[in-house]
Amino acid sequence: MNLSRRTLVASTVIALFSAATYLLAWSPIFEVSTITVKGNPKEVATQVIVKASDISVGDKLSRIEPRSIDNRLAELNWIESADLSRNWISGEITIVVKPRVAVGLYKGRALDSSGEIFDLPGDAPSQLPVVTAASADLGLEAIELFRELPLSIRENLISISASNQSSIWSVEMRENRRLLVQWGSLKELALKVRVYNALLELPENKSAKKIDLSAPHAPIVK
Repeated sequence: MNLSRRTLVASTVIALFSAATYLLAWSPIFEVSTITVKGNPKEVATQVIVKASDISVGDKLSRIEPRSIDNRLAELNWIESADLSRNWISGEITIVVKPRVAVGLYKGRALDSSGEIFDLPGDAPSQLPVVTAASADLGLEAIELFRELPLSIRENLISISASNQSSIWSVEMRENRRLLVQWGSLKELALKVRVYNALLELPENKSAKKIDLSAPHAPIVK
């Protein structure tokens, strides 16, 4: 290949590269035309997610970095994860968010199954247990016990607390009185529930204010 031919090839490559760079970085062809958000809770307007992402219609698609967008959306701590995709033909940006799912309320905030504490974007569901514990991990222990209890007990609970893994207790409203139940740990919970139900059937326990089931074979009623 002679010099003039090599020069022509090099010039063509440079021209093509320059044209591609212009199209991606400056041409209106590859701009954001629409922004679609999926997965956001009904309490959260799409515009809240769009604003947090800092993406605007007219932005260059090539300048949008998905990882940077993920970091921005992480500031909304109720979002567990977010996925962003770009359609280079239509110019559409799609943001799919996965909200955290609250399993309980801990220190006035929501707690998910991984132990992450976050702020609910809307009102807390009425069925969430209010948890008091020294740490989020202990709070999860208390919530696990709550989930294992039958609905007939759960629906009357006001709160559930844990000072350690072997000391979990609940407070419930029963016939217009507060009843504190010391469950101990998660061990033998099915037996503890049977003992609990049997004790409440006894006439002498109709006014009981505390039941200690930490040792289910030797329960204490006060």
